[in-house]
Amino acid sequence: MVRPVTAGLDGSPESLAAADWAAHEAMLRDAPLRLVNAWPGPEQLELTPGREAAWHYWAERALRSARAELDAEHPEMAILTDQVPGYPGPVLLAEAERSELLVVGSRSLGVVAGFFLGSVGLELAARAAVPVALVRADTRETRNADVVAGVDVHASCDDVLEFAFDAAARRGAGLLCVYASRVPAIRDSAPWVVDVGLTDAREEAEKTLAEAMAPWRDKFAGVRVVEEIASDSPARRLVAAAAGAALMVVGRGPRSSGLGPRLGPVAQAVAHHAACPVAVVPQG
Repeated sequence: MVRPVTAGLDGSPESLAAADWAAHEAMLRDAPLRLVNAWPGPEQLELTPGREAAWHYWAERALRSARAELDAEHPEMAILTDQVPGYPGPVLLAEAERSELLVVGSRSLGVVAGFFLGSVGLELAARAAVPVALVRADTRETRNADVVAGVDVHASCDDVLEFAFDAAARRGAGLLCVYASRVPAIRDSAPWVVDVGLTDAREEAEKTLAEAMAPWRDKFAGVRVVEEIASDSPARRLVAAAAGAALMVVGRGPRSSGLGPRLGPVAQAVAHHAACPVAVVPQG
Protein backbone atom coordinates (compact mmCIF):
# COMPACT_ATOMS: atom_id res chain seq x y z
CA MET A 1 0.00 0.00 0.00
CA VAL A 2 1.31 3.44 -0.95
CA ARG A 3 2.05 5.57 2.09
CA PRO A 4 0.55 9.07 2.12
CA VAL A 5 2.13 12.48 1.88
CA THR A 6 1.18 14.04 5.22
CA ALA A 7 0.75 17.76 5.84
CA GLY A 8 0.54 19.29 9.30
CA LEU A 9 -2.28 21.83 9.34
CA ASP A 10 -2.58 24.52 12.02
CA GLY A 11 -4.81 26.98 10.14
CA SER A 12 -2.02 29.50 9.46
CA PRO A 13 -1.29 30.77 5.93
CA GLU A 14 1.99 28.85 6.06
CA SER A 15 0.30 25.56 6.85
CA LEU A 16 -2.27 26.14 4.10
CA ALA A 17 0.59 26.73 1.65
CA ALA A 18 2.16 23.52 2.95
CA ALA A 19 -1.08 21.63 2.36
CA ASP A 20 -1.30 22.95 -1.20
CA TRP A 21 2.32 22.01 -1.89
CA ALA A 22 1.77 18.59 -0.31
CA ALA A 23 -1.23 18.00 -2.61
CA HIS A 24 0.91 18.71 -5.67
CA GLU A 25 3.64 16.43 -4.31
CA ALA A 26 1.12 13.65 -3.63
CA MET A 27 -0.11 13.96 -7.20
CA LEU A 28 3.47 13.64 -8.51
CA ARG A 29 3.97 10.54 -6.36
CA ASP A 30 0.53 9.05 -7.12
CA ALA A 31 0.02 8.89 -3.36
CA PRO A 32 -2.88 9.85 -1.09
CA LEU A 33 -2.77 13.13 0.81
CA ARG A 34 -3.29 13.19 4.56
CA LEU A 35 -4.07 16.41 6.45
CA VAL A 36 -3.43 16.20 10.19
CA ASN A 37 -4.23 18.67 12.93
CA ALA A 38 -3.00 18.20 16.49
CA TRP A 39 -5.40 19.59 19.04
CA PRO A 40 -5.39 19.71 22.86
CA GLY A 41 -5.80 16.40 24.60
CA PRO A 42 -6.31 15.32 28.21
CA GLU A 43 -2.64 15.87 29.07
CA GLN A 44 -3.00 19.62 28.46
CA LEU A 45 -4.56 20.35 31.83
CA GLU A 46 -4.16 24.11 31.58
CA LEU A 47 -7.04 24.27 29.10
CA THR A 48 -10.54 24.76 30.47
CA PRO A 49 -13.32 22.64 28.92
CA GLY A 50 -14.68 25.69 27.14
CA ARG A 51 -11.35 26.60 25.56
CA GLU A 52 -10.72 23.01 24.58
CA ALA A 53 -14.11 22.79 22.86
CA ALA A 54 -13.46 26.05 21.01
CA TRP A 55 -10.04 24.85 19.87
CA HIS A 56 -11.50 21.52 18.76
CA TYR A 57 -14.18 23.31 16.71
CA TRP A 58 -11.64 25.67 15.15
CA ALA A 59 -9.29 22.81 14.24
CA GLU A 60 -12.11 20.79 12.69
CA ARG A 61 -13.22 23.82 10.68
CA ALA A 62 -9.66 24.43 9.42
CA LEU A 63 -9.36 20.81 8.25
CA ARG A 64 -12.78 20.86 6.61
CA SER A 65 -12.06 24.13 4.80
CA ALA A 66 -8.63 23.01 3.56
CA ARG A 67 -9.99 19.68 2.35
CA ALA A 68 -12.87 21.32 0.48
CA GLU A 69 -10.47 23.62 -1.36
CA LEU A 70 -8.06 20.82 -2.24
CA ASP A 71 -10.92 18.50 -3.28
CA ALA A 72 -12.01 21.17 -5.76
CA GLU A 73 -8.48 21.51 -7.15
CA HIS A 74 -7.69 17.78 -7.18
CA PRO A 75 -11.00 15.90 -7.51
CA GLU A 76 -9.21 12.67 -8.47
CA MET A 77 -6.98 12.60 -5.39
CA ALA A 78 -7.65 10.63 -2.23
CA ILE A 79 -7.56 13.14 0.64
CA LEU A 80 -7.73 11.99 4.25
CA THR A 81 -8.13 14.24 7.29
CA ASP A 82 -7.64 13.55 10.97
CA GLN A 83 -7.64 15.42 14.25
CA VAL A 84 -5.25 13.81 16.72
CA PRO A 85 -5.24 14.82 20.39
CA GLY A 86 -1.84 15.86 21.67
CA TYR A 87 0.97 18.31 21.12
CA PRO A 88 1.98 18.93 17.47
CA GLY A 89 5.56 17.67 17.79
CA PRO A 90 4.87 14.15 19.08
CA VAL A 91 1.72 13.82 16.96
CA LEU A 92 3.45 14.67 13.68
CA LEU A 93 6.55 12.63 14.50
CA ALA A 94 4.26 9.62 14.94
CA GLU A 95 2.46 10.46 11.69
CA ALA A 96 5.79 10.63 9.89
CA GLU A 97 6.49 7.00 10.79
CA ARG A 98 3.67 5.92 8.47
CA SER A 99 4.11 8.56 5.78
CA GLU A 100 6.24 8.88 2.67
CA LEU A 101 6.88 12.57 3.29
CA LEU A 102 5.93 15.07 6.00
CA VAL A 103 5.14 18.64 4.93
CA VAL A 104 4.84 21.60 7.32
CA GLY A 105 4.63 25.35 6.96
CA SER A 106 7.50 27.69 7.78
CA ARG A 107 8.10 31.39 8.24
CA SER A 108 11.07 33.63 7.61
CA LEU A 109 13.76 33.93 10.27
CA GLY A 110 12.72 36.15 13.13
CA VAL A 111 9.06 35.14 13.17
CA VAL A 112 8.10 32.42 15.65
CA ALA A 113 4.69 30.97 14.83
CA GLY A 114 3.07 28.02 13.10
CA PHE A 115 4.67 24.60 13.00
CA PHE A 116 8.17 25.60 11.88
CA LEU A 117 10.80 28.00 13.25
CA GLY A 118 9.72 27.33 16.83
CA SER A 119 10.82 24.23 18.69
CA VAL A 120 8.16 22.07 17.02
CA GLY A 121 9.42 22.60 13.49
CA LEU A 122 13.04 22.12 14.43
CA GLU A 123 12.12 18.90 16.20
CA LEU A 124 10.26 17.61 13.15
CA ALA A 125 13.03 18.43 10.69
CA ALA A 126 15.72 17.01 12.98
CA ARG A 127 13.99 13.87 14.21
CA ALA A 128 11.39 12.67 11.70
CA ALA A 129 11.97 9.22 10.25
CA VAL A 130 11.18 10.47 6.73
CA PRO A 131 12.07 13.58 4.73
CA VAL A 132 10.40 16.76 5.97
CA ALA A 133 9.47 19.50 3.50
CA LEU A 134 9.28 23.07 4.85
CA VAL A 135 7.06 25.43 2.85
CA ARG A 136 6.59 29.18 3.28
CA ALA A 137 3.45 31.09 2.36
CA ASP A 138 5.47 33.73 0.48
CA THR A 139 7.26 31.22 -1.75
CA ARG A 140 6.99 32.19 -5.41
CA GLU A 141 5.41 29.76 -7.85
CA THR A 142 8.46 27.84 -9.07
CA ARG A 143 7.15 24.32 -9.48
CA ASN A 144 8.49 24.06 -13.03
CA ALA A 145 11.99 25.19 -12.06
CA ASP A 146 14.98 22.98 -11.29
CA VAL A 147 15.73 21.08 -8.10
CA VAL A 148 18.88 21.92 -6.10
CA ALA A 149 20.69 19.50 -3.79
CA GLY A 150 23.35 20.38 -1.26
CA VAL A 151 25.82 17.51 -0.91
CA ASP A 152 28.87 16.83 1.25
CA VAL A 153 31.51 14.84 -0.61
CA HIS A 154 33.10 13.86 2.70
CA ALA A 155 30.01 12.05 3.99
CA SER A 156 27.45 9.58 2.69
CA CYS A 157 24.96 11.49 0.56
CA ASP A 158 23.05 8.68 -1.19
CA ASP A 159 19.78 9.47 0.61
CA VAL A 160 19.94 13.12 -0.43
CA LEU A 161 20.87 12.27 -4.02
CA GLU A 162 18.14 9.64 -4.34
CA PHE A 163 15.50 12.06 -3.06
CA ALA A 164 16.77 14.92 -5.25
CA PHE A 165 17.06 12.84 -8.44
CA ASP A 166 13.59 11.38 -7.86
CA ALA A 167 12.10 14.84 -7.23
CA ALA A 168 13.66 16.18 -10.43
CA ALA A 169 12.54 13.17 -12.46
CA ARG A 170 8.94 13.45 -11.25
CA ARG A 171 8.89 17.14 -12.16
CA GLY A 172 10.62 16.74 -15.50
CA ALA A 173 13.15 19.22 -14.14
CA GLY A 174 16.91 19.58 -14.08
CA LEU A 175 19.04 18.99 -11.01
CA LEU A 176 21.85 21.18 -9.68
CA CYS A 177 24.11 19.40 -7.17
CA VAL A 178 26.23 21.79 -5.13
CA TYR A 179 29.22 21.07 -2.94
CA ALA A 180 30.58 24.18 -1.25
CA SER A 181 33.50 24.56 1.13
CA ARG A 182 35.24 27.57 2.58
CA VAL A 183 38.74 28.24 1.25
CA PRO A 184 41.05 27.45 4.19
CA ALA A 185 43.13 30.26 5.64
CA ILE A 186 46.70 29.38 4.66
CA ARG A 187 49.45 31.62 5.98
CA ASP A 188 53.25 31.66 5.62
CA SER A 189 53.07 29.83 2.30
CA ALA A 190 54.17 30.88 -1.13
CA PRO A 191 51.25 31.86 -3.40
CA TRP A 192 52.01 29.07 -5.86
CA VAL A 193 51.85 26.51 -3.03
CA VAL A 194 48.41 27.81 -2.06
CA ASP A 195 47.20 27.71 -5.66
CA VAL A 196 48.44 24.18 -6.18
CA GLY A 197 46.86 23.02 -2.92
CA LEU A 198 43.49 24.56 -3.74
CA THR A 199 43.57 23.16 -7.27
CA ASP A 200 44.33 19.68 -5.95
CA ALA A 201 41.54 19.94 -3.38
CA ARG A 202 39.07 21.05 -6.04
CA GLU A 203 40.02 18.24 -8.40
CA GLU A 204 39.65 15.72 -5.57
CA ALA A 205 36.21 17.14 -4.68
CA GLU A 206 35.10 16.98 -8.33
CA LYS A 207 36.22 13.37 -8.57
CA THR A 208 34.51 12.37 -5.32
CA LEU A 209 31.27 14.12 -6.26
CA ALA A 210 31.23 12.52 -9.72
CA GLU A 211 31.74 9.08 -8.17
CA ALA A 212 28.93 9.62 -5.66
CA MET A 213 26.54 10.75 -8.39
CA ALA A 214 27.41 8.10 -10.99
CA PRO A 215 24.91 5.42 -9.87
CA TRP A 216 22.10 7.97 -9.61
CA ARG A 217 22.91 9.40 -13.03
CA ASP A 218 22.57 5.86 -14.39
CA LYS A 219 19.31 5.18 -12.55
CA PHE A 220 17.76 8.54 -13.54
CA ALA A 221 19.28 8.83 -17.01
CA GLY A 222 16.61 11.26 -18.18
CA VAL A 223 17.46 13.92 -15.58
CA ARG A 224 19.64 16.79 -16.77
CA VAL A 225 22.35 17.26 -14.11
CA VAL A 226 24.82 20.04 -13.36
CA GLU A 227 27.55 19.57 -10.74
CA GLU A 228 28.99 22.60 -8.96
CA ILE A 229 32.04 22.86 -6.71
CA ALA A 230 32.08 26.24 -4.94
CA SER A 231 34.73 27.86 -2.73
CA ASP A 232 32.25 29.56 -0.43
CA SER A 233 30.31 29.16 2.79
CA PRO A 234 28.06 26.11 2.20
CA ALA A 235 25.05 27.81 3.77
CA ARG A 236 25.52 31.03 1.79
CA ARG A 237 26.00 29.22 -1.51
CA LEU A 238 22.98 26.97 -1.02
CA VAL A 239 20.71 29.85 0.01
CA ALA A 240 21.78 31.71 -3.13
CA ALA A 241 21.18 28.62 -5.28
CA ALA A 242 17.68 28.25 -3.82
CA ALA A 243 16.52 31.51 -5.42
CA GLY A 244 14.15 30.53 -8.21
CA ALA A 245 14.44 26.79 -7.53
CA ALA A 246 11.48 24.42 -7.28
CA LEU A 247 12.95 22.65 -4.28
CA MET A 248 16.11 22.64 -2.17
CA VAL A 249 17.23 19.27 -0.79
CA VAL A 250 19.65 19.03 2.14
CA GLY A 251 20.59 16.20 4.47
CA ARG A 252 20.93 15.66 8.17
CA GLY A 253 22.60 12.95 10.20
CA PRO A 254 21.00 10.27 12.38
CA ARG A 255 18.17 11.34 14.66
CA SER A 256 19.30 13.18 17.77
CA SER A 257 18.84 11.51 21.13
CA GLY A 258 20.19 14.43 23.15
CA LEU A 259 18.52 17.41 24.76
CA GLY A 260 17.26 19.02 21.60
CA PRO A 261 16.89 18.71 17.84
CA ARG A 262 20.05 19.23 15.83
CA LEU A 263 19.86 19.94 12.13
CA GLY A 264 23.45 21.03 11.77
CA PRO A 265 24.46 24.60 10.93
CA VAL A 266 24.15 24.32 7.14
CA ALA A 267 20.76 22.60 7.05
CA GLN A 268 19.40 24.97 9.70
CA ALA A 269 20.61 28.08 7.85
CA VAL A 270 19.11 26.82 4.59
CA ALA A 271 15.82 25.97 6.29
CA HIS A 272 15.64 29.47 7.78
CA HIS A 273 16.66 31.48 4.73
CA ALA A 274 16.00 29.59 1.46
CA ALA A 275 13.40 31.26 -0.76
CA CYS A 276 11.95 27.94 -1.98
CA PRO A 277 10.56 24.85 -0.25
CA VAL A 278 13.29 22.90 1.58
CA ALA A 279 13.34 19.12 2.00
CA VAL A 280 15.44 17.89 4.92
CA VAL A 281 16.40 14.26 4.29
CA PRO A 282 17.61 11.91 7.04
CA GLN A 283 20.91 10.21 6.16
CA GLY A 284 22.38 7.04 7.54
